[in-house]
Amino acid sequence: MANIVEMAVALGDCMSALEGTVCINAGSTDLAGWKKVASEKAKQSWHDRAQLAAAFLRPGDIVCDLGAGAQPLRSFLPEGSHYIPVDCVDTLPGTHLADFNAPDFTLPSQDFNVLTALGVVNWLKDEEAFLARLSELAEGKFFIFTYDLWAAQRELGSLEGCMAVFSRYIRNLTPAIVFRRRAFFTGTLGRGETNGAFRTPTTNIYLKYLRPQEYLVLKLLKLKMMPRWLA
Repeated sequence: MANIVEMAVALGDCMSALEGTVCINAGSTDLAGWKKVASEKAKQSWHDRAQLAAAFLRPGDIVCDLGAGAQPLRSFLPEGSHYIPVDCVDTLPGTHLADFNAPDFTLPSQDFNVLTALGVVNWLKDEEAFLARLSELAEGKFFIFTYDLWAAQRELGSLEGCMAVFSRYIRNLTPAIVFRRRAFFTGTLGRGETNGAFRTPTTNIYLKYLRPQEYLVLKLLKLKMMPRWLA
């Protein structure tokens, strides 16, 4: 739990690292902009975000990574897992090309049981159209994704609004991590009922009871659990 909370802090910088670099045009994706981003060395915050996503994976999972870019998630996969990169640009060999702003985007033909979209949904011109298409193409697949509420508008300007909208296309939707105005969601793809209610994020639960001295011990000693002599 401590490691997840620490990595959640990194989400505070993930999306802002891209702002001003890429834009979405009125009816298309700025492929040149994303090509530049994907060609750059992955920033530390992207690695931290990928490591957090990997905490929800199991050995043997086959992960389809949407918006793979420089593919930082690949290095954090559990033993025996397989990786399928998908992006709008083919910066690295083997990437399945898909423009998520296109209404008929496709997914790889290979079998997979997990989908990730880290730092993707915020940059789409129509989040609901993307999720509707994704829920049809990958119904029943476990989905891990992030959403940045800094510049979100309309219904998606609040966590409750995100839950209401996203739950139409994702069952058992849970805001696993919430830090500042960034959220890390998990759920199962598939049409569902609009639901603004949600389970309390683990960050809220943990930080409510965590004492400052405990955090320092866990952080400095790089522990996952308080030692018995301090608990």
